Amino acid sequence: MKLVYRPEIDGLRSIAVVSVILYHAGIVLFDFRIFEGGFIGVDIFFVISGYLITSVILKELNETGSFSFKYFYERRVRRILPALLFVMVVSMPFAWVFLLPSDFTDFSKSILYSLGFSSNFYFNYSGQIYGAENSLLKPFLHTWSLSVEEQYYILFPIFLLFIFKYFKKYLSFILILSFVTSLVMAEWGSRNYPSATFYFLHSRMWELIIGSILAYFEIFKNLKRKKDRSKISLILPSIGIILIGHSMLFFNDKMFHPSFYTLSPIIGVCLVIFFSHKDEFITKILSTKLFVGIGLISYSLYLWHYPIFAFSRIIEFTSGSVEKKILLAIIILILSIFSYFFIERPARNRKYKFKIILSFIFLFLFTLIFTNSTVIAKKGYKERIPQMLQNSFVASATLFKEQNNKNCIDKTGRCTFNSSASKKVFIIGDSHVATLLLDLKDRVIKKKYSFITSHFGDCLFFPGFNMVDKKTGKIDKNCNSSYFSQIGKEFNINENSIIIIGG
Repeated sequence: MKLVYRPEIDGLRSIAVVSVILYHAGIVLFDFRIFEGGFIGVDIFFVISGYLITSVILKELNETGSFSFKYFYERRVRRILPALLFVMVVSMPFAWVFLLPSDFTDFSKSILYSLGFSSNFYFNYSGQIYGAENSLLKPFLHTWSLSVEEQYYILFPIFLLFIFKYFKKYLSFILILSFVTSLVMAEWGSRNYPSATFYFLHSRMWELIIGSILAYFEIFKNLKRKKDRSKISLILPSIGIILIGHSMLFFNDKMFHPSFYTLSPIIGVCLVIFFSHKDEFITKILSTKLFVGIGLISYSLYLWHYPIFAFSRIIEFTSGSVEKKILLAIIILILSIFSYFFIERPARNRKYKFKIILSFIFLFLFTLIFTNSTVIAKKGYKERIPQMLQNSFVASATLFKEQNNKNCIDKTGRCTFNSSASKKVFIIGDSHVATLLLDLKDRVIKKKYSFITSHFGDCLFFPGFNMVDKKTGKIDKNCNSSYFSQIGKEFNINENSIIIIGG
């Protein structure tokens, strides 16, 4: 079912993608990071997607009484997969050249999970914190949001069709109840399980469903025509833009998100979508060629920018050079325009049979699955690097494995090497101390000492204190006075030992 084209929504997409790109670029001006809340652009995309997808489904159900799952999912495949697969294939040679074996393996895993629209699960369970320094080196971290959307596209049409068929008169109530339930889960989860809440569908669903609610009231309650006659509708989109702009400038990645705080920009997006009008000022701006043009290539821009940023950081391409940063922006723009005109548009063009599109998709899928599975099986092709570094990686992996052996670590995070030696060396601290372990372990054991490690990330040794998790505000379960007390007792009963404390 074809929708009436609304250029202002493409304009809204342009705001979303530019804010995300500027956030990931990490631009600092006068010691102030601008667009620190630019991550909210992803949330804007969620609302737009919920609105458009529900509009398609409800209009078809309302006009024909039926819904074609085949046509719906064909459109989704044409829209999403060709450009995504193209970016992945192009990225593979760069990963081969620039990534170390362990990073190359992680890269391949992220691609395989992305192909199964489950990379949000992968990044959560692999402990990848969005916005952390090391997240900037993960070329396909940004695919978590595509996974959330695709999971919604798979589940929501089935849910909506069932409700429409059997509980149509309660449809608005069920949508609103689903919205409130998901929002409450997001608020609670962001304070207790921040990573899962950020990445998973259950706590993102409310952002998509609020778009669905807009579509419902527009289609079934004819509110679109009513609001067009209202004078107040002429100022509401401006208020919406102010709310969006405020969140982009003053939100930051230390806040609880998604949560009740996120309601502010989401309401702003809803005001723009629902109260836009051809005679209204914000609608006219968003409908200009510049905004619409960026909005049209927004998907390609979103796909390209993150891997390009990641690889440039890995090789320090733009370090200290404004000219190279400008060059990088030009490269992203050129690649996005290319993939839009030569990948996205042809794939979405109905004159090309779906079988032809599918044949190319399966070819790319097979190539990616085979090559990335091989990379994982070959452990990142360690033979690409000098033998001396290979030996170092093997030793490092062995130490990591030993430290994560349940027989080795006790409740203090302690791991003991060469335990039979009478003389002992303790090393206590955070992740910075952990970088010393590999080389120091071999040297200490060679001198016939026992080597005892105890370290947790962000945990300095401060007896009598409790470290507090910055995001949840709760006492850190690993780094607290009980942990310090146990370590202190260890020191007291092991006199004449060497103790290294750092961080």
